[in-house]
Amino acid sequence: MAIKDETATEKSTVKAEEPKFYIHELREHSQEIFSVKPEILDGALFDYKDIKITKNEAKKRIESFLKKEVK
Repeated sequence: MAIKDETATEKSTVKAEEPKFYIHELREHSQEIFSVKPEILDGALFDYKDIKITKNEAKKRIESFLKKEVK
């Protein structure tokens, strides 16, 4: 039983952290990466404070931004 616990712990620590990219680089390639214009990325990341972000986090923010109701 102890062997299984050690194996589970090893697998969880092996999971690599997702790479972060500079926002300006993602903006330059937003059409190719996310299929949106750079202006959409700007709006989605308007309140984001860091200069780097993962692609998954940016994609989540873009999807959330596009679903917001226009007032």
